[in-house]
Amino acid sequence: MIISPARGGTAKIIIALAAGSILLFLWNYALPHYSNTIIHAENGGKAKPAGGEEEYKPGEFFQDAKPANASTTVELNETPPKDEIQEKAKKPSPTPLPVHEETATNTKCSEVKGADDVMIVLKTSAADIYDKLPEHLLTLFACAPHYAIFSDLAGTFSGHNVYDALENVTEGTRREHDEFKFYDKIQKYSTEAQHLSDLKGDSSKDLDKWKFLPMVYRAYKLRPATKFFVFIEDDTSLSWTNLLQWLSRLDSRIPLYAGAPSNVGDLRFAQRGGGYLISNAAMKLYTNAYEQRYASKWEKRTASECCGDVMLAIALDDAHVEFYSAFPLLQGESVASLDWTERHWCAPVVSWHHMDSNDIDVVWNFQQSWVRDHGWQTPYLVRHAFASFVSPRLSADHNAWDNLSQDTRIKKPADNAAIEDTVNWNGLSEAEKNATISFDNCRKQCEAKEQCLQYKYRKGENECVFGNVVRLGRAVSGEGEKDTRSGWVVDRVNKMVKKWEPCAEPSWKFNQ
Repeated sequence: MIISPARGGTAKIIIALAAGSILLFLWNYALPHYSNTIIHAENGGKAKPAGGEEEYKPGEFFQDAKPANASTTVELNETPPKDEIQEKAKKPSPTPLPVHEETATNTKCSEVKGADDVMIVLKTSAADIYDKLPEHLLTLFACAPHYAIFSDLAGTFSGHNVYDALENVTEGTRREHDEFKFYDKIQKYSTEAQHLSDLKGDSSKDLDKWKFLPMVYRAYKLRPATKFFVFIEDDTSLSWTNLLQWLSRLDSRIPLYAGAPSNVGDLRFAQRGGGYLISNAAMKLYTNAYEQRYASKWEKRTASECCGDVMLAIALDDAHVEFYSAFPLLQGESVASLDWTERHWCAPVVSWHHMDSNDIDVVWNFQQSWVRDHGWQTPYLVRHAFASFVSPRLSADHNAWDNLSQDTRIKKPADNAAIEDTVNWNGLSEAEKNATISFDNCRKQCEAKEQCLQYKYRKGENECVFGNVVRLGRAVSGEGEKDTRSGWVVDRVNKMVKKWEPCAEPSWKFNQ
């Protein structure tokens, strides 16, 4: 068949239009991107430009905002047109699928008892959002019916609202403090469609402390009837099933502010990385105090404090909200860095911190399997996480691995001077000194010490380190670290954890 030039031109035009349509579809629906717009349910789900005439302005907050994926209400009793009924009657009916009765294990994760009572609030930055947010959208936020995402740039990310936590900071403060020059730079990058990930660095951390107070206030204004608000970082992983089971044991009418405890002087506060819980009663007290004291007192105090989580504790204390330690339910370690000990062996795991996207995905998949096998009313404990993530990976020799041993360090000094560390070189036995010669000697010396459970050897440093608690650690690949080898006294570890079994019941108690 011969195609004339005219017909060939027409074919090329048709192909070009089809390709353009496909690209447009992918951009709008398949590819996540950060748009400088906010989606409003009251606008029929259509996006309005951020900062538009009807947009949120400093000092005004949405009272009844719905999540970006809120579905449209459908009247089920409406009768379709007659011609539509006749058209459907002509089509063959599909084979009906088997109907499964809702059970404790197959209930949708967004419809589990208590899911409607909690709002998850995630804090991120424009520089990190592309790396950190997608995994949360695929895991936790696929289950949580109510959540909010706060950053230093307002807009939408793949159809999900992203709120600017800093837009309520007063103009005077922005002019006075240099870190807000970086905030202005973020807005400029967005306007010019530059790569926001290029802005990663210390400047973003300096800006971070200003987000906390306005973010907490606005989260309450978004859903003031919510019983519990749980605030997390973008590298925090939450167990959805354990969180809901924990919250079912708490009373939202009691002013609660709880998290993994840390101290600055006499002030106890919740570490941001492990997540922190604020009840509805506490949010009411905070909100009333915020409206009276933020601009006149708290914002000025923020400038002199090191961190946003510290300043939040100060503000909550000023609002007469007491801190409760929620450790070990909420804690600031990852699977790799946690000290696996008896003190939290029988506690449910609610949060992990310092988790990258792969870590979050692995833990989430484990939770999904747990729920399928045990339902939504049985929590997984620290011991279950150990059996799944840690125990199978313990061995006597793990090359290019740092297991974070840190209790006893033996390092051969460069000269005859005593080593400036936990032990004095001249006071060591010959066997202990020889532990710095090779990995095998390091291992044998650990085995000779009754309390030693793990060891690591750094050949380039002539260093042997023992650990009296089990930590998993991570692979190492950088220069100067690749010669690190680690190991565990596996039989000794197995005997130890066997003594901790079984757990009579989950330990939900947290130190109040």
